[in-house]
Amino acid sequence: MSGLPPAALIFDMDGLLVDSEPLWLQVVQAFCRARGFTWTKEHHARCVGGGLRATLSATSERFGFAVEPERDIAALIDDFIGSVGGLALKPGAAELLSAAALAGLPTALASSSPHRLIAAVLERFALRPRFQAVVSGDDVAHPKPAPDIFLRAAAALGVPPARCAVLEDSLAGVTAGRAAGMVVVAVPEGPWEGRGFEALADVCLPSLEHAHRWLGIAAPAAPAAATAAGEP
Repeated sequence: MSGLPPAALIFDMDGLLVDSEPLWLQVVQAFCRARGFTWTKEHHARCVGGGLRATLSATSERFGFAVEPERDIAALIDDFIGSVGGLALKPGAAELLSAAALAGLPTALASSSPHRLIAAVLERFALRPRFQAVVSGDDVAHPKPAPDIFLRAAAALGVPPARCAVLEDSLAGVTAGRAAGMVVVAVPEGPWEGRGFEALADVCLPSLEHAHRWLGIAAPAAPAAATAAGEP
């Protein structure tokens, strides 16, 4: 870091705040299985962070079946939203968001997911009030790894990109954060060594609990109580 604490935090959603990748894997596997093909964890891992449109394109390119993006993306989202009650927050997510709120630190959510999916997840965990801005992949011309989504989030918060810390779990997201000129905190799923994270992120950490400590976010101290009535 530059030596200054961040003036704002920008969070990814899927895989970072919410343990959603297992559900996404199931949804895309079912989509491919209905067409006679097997979508593996390895296939899915290469698409993490790039958004649904990129994942759908990858299924078509790998297996050769035709897709209708608008129709098929809507169907994938419907399947995901139908199972959103089974999602869980990542360890440390609620605590980090609460600490940021207590410290008066502005926060934004910047997810490649469509707005209606983001809304369903935020409602599931009652998290919408935690964010002063929510930016979707619907809102930008170029998805991650382009920096567009993070730059838009910073502008919505009114904070210069260099004073923002972005928290991401995917290589596409980390690449986008670096291109945006932000402090990049990578919290990958599993070991990050040899996957390209260390070359791009300011720090790689195993959990949001570790990120909380690294960022050093603490609520301002309460004023000391007067020892007697009338004392200043």
